[in-house]
Amino acid sequence: LIGLFALGASIAFYVQADVGADPFTVLALGISNRTGATVGVATQLVGAGLLILLLVADRSHIGIGTLLNAVLVGGSADIVLRFAPRPVSLVSTVAMTAAAILMMGVGVGLYVSGGLGEGALEGVMLVLSDRLGIPVRLSRICMDVAAVLAGLALGAPIGVGTLLGAALTGPIAEATMRMVRIVRNR
Repeated sequence: LIGLFALGASIAFYVQADVGADPFTVLALGISNRTGATVGVATQLVGAGLLILLLVADRSHIGIGTLLNAVLVGGSADIVLRFAPRPVSLVSTVAMTAAAILMMGVGVGLYVSGGLGEGALEGVMLVLSDRLGIPVRLSRICMDVAAVLAGLALGAPIGVGTLLGAALTGPIAEATMRMVRIVRNR
């Protein structure tokens, strides 16, 4: 649950920093721009769409964590957006972007380490990798590119935060999962 809240908070920080969000938040921002839905609700819509794809493709990746992810991440994003200030200087923008990237990576690492089911995004990524016979990293890159292109088509902005988030979230998540394993083994 802490990991899922961190994911939602990271989305809010990406939005407030306004220097480009992670790829699937870019898609959610595009949906939000077109529909008037909050970013959190748009995030939930993206999650619901991915969950439907996962239900059709391979239900073995679905667990209680998958469902909690679909509901709590978007809700957390909307709550944090109400309270998170907009940065007022370059230093505060950099700090908020760094916090967004760190929270996204740590959040993914924590919720995946819970072992209660992947998020719909990760489940679809694994199914695509398996079905297409391509490495996981390639399926994720393809999904991220598709999300960014769709978000751009819907009017969402991208920026340096999008590139940094795409490059750093995975390594931070992996390091977090490693730390959780060390703590569990002690």
